[in-house]
Amino acid sequence: MSSIDVLIKDVRIVACDADNTVIDRGYLAVRGGKTDAFGPMDDGMVPAHAAEVIDGTGLTVLPGLVNAHMHFHYRRLGGPVGPNILGPVALDALKSTRTAFNLLREGVTSVRDLGHNDDSRLHVRDAIRDGVMVGPRATVSGAAIGMSYGHAYFVAESVATLDGLVETIRRQAHEGADLIKIIASNEDLPHPPGDELTVPWFSAKAVQVAVETAHECGLPIAAHANGSRALERCIEAGVDTIEHGIYLSADHASAMAERGIALTPTLSGFFENSREFWGRSWQPRYAALWNVHQRTIGNAVDAGVLIGTGTDTLGTVAQEAWLLHKYGGASRAAALAAATRNGAQIVRQGAGVGTLTPGTRADLVLVEGAPDRDLLDLGRTRYTFLAGRCFTRRELGKLIPGHQFFVDELDGPDALPSSARAGRDENAVGTGGLLRVSAGC
Repeated sequence: MSSIDVLIKDVRIVACDADNTVIDRGYLAVRGGKTDAFGPMDDGMVPAHAAEVIDGTGLTVLPGLVNAHMHFHYRRLGGPVGPNILGPVALDALKSTRTAFNLLREGVTSVRDLGHNDDSRLHVRDAIRDGVMVGPRATVSGAAIGMSYGHAYFVAESVATLDGLVETIRRQAHEGADLIKIIASNEDLPHPPGDELTVPWFSAKAVQVAVETAHECGLPIAAHANGSRALERCIEAGVDTIEHGIYLSADHASAMAERGIALTPTLSGFFENSREFWGRSWQPRYAALWNVHQRTIGNAVDAGVLIGTGTDTLGTVAQEAWLLHKYGGASRAAALAAATRNGAQIVRQGAGVGTLTPGTRADLVLVEGAPDRDLLDLGRTRYTFLAGRCFTRRELGKLIPGHQFFVDELDGPDALPSSARAGRDENAVGTGGLLRVSAGC
């Protein structure tokens, strides 16, 4: 039997399994790209030799984090939308490489990219899979599909008829998409009717056709859905995941739980978009939507809906877990599950992802502190393991050049509501309305 490649000693272990296993002082061994074993330091099973030994004092090891709703090529990108989001395919792919390094630096080892209007994300997924570049394993949708002139139409693929909808889904399946995404609601109308800040943009029939066609192609379907009527249509049609879910009622949540429909609320994305810092014209509208979202997310938690962490374009997984705990009322263990094993179910990357399990691939993150006690510690990454290959935060940071619009150093406690900052900002310096603390190694 081959020797142990990496042995992490004297480390806190949070397995993120169904039993919420926590070991205060333990060891974890990596062999051949897989988690070989872990347990308490005093169980008499600690390997005597390893090629590399990491002192885990003051650190916690847990499964690699999962970002179940993100966009590779315009993540954490501020400034004007047009020139920064819309660009040549080659430039989009290069931006995606930057994002891949940043995600690993944040401890994210699995992602689900929910679309853009070119195919760069498909090639990034394949390049990571085939070893051309380093990054988190990716599940990717085709271009988000919207009805004409809907939300984010400038980065979506618009259709005008049901036949066009079917043709587009079938083509995306043929081109290698892992899932289909539809934009079932529109938050961009200047004067939406009624009491909500959104309107349905897919008819009930269109949602049904989209779901049936995607499933006939063997693909899951995610629905950007906000507002009572859009949510009702998507839940009734049987989409696999709801993205965002603003205005989610207790009845909506109960139906989702009953039907096994998951939710990726992207709380951190809406929180960040509500801030003036990013220089976006839509900030006032997102501030109003965020005000609703934080009041209704608890319905999903209370109903037992499967919730995964997703950041959309601006947030971080550390923020997302903290906000789910703060505003959704999720326990810390449930928030950690959202960032690991629940997210793994949503991205569908195989058994063993999202928990510490001997014999499964060693996608791990070591963070400073104890995230099962303080969720903000998820943002204090020290090491990330991808199939047993170890990257330090400092090493990855050296590969990411400064840029006038990309904002890279905003993990965990660095950008949170003022209520989260007490006692954590002793070394903070104001930067354009955000708090920046000294990064880990």
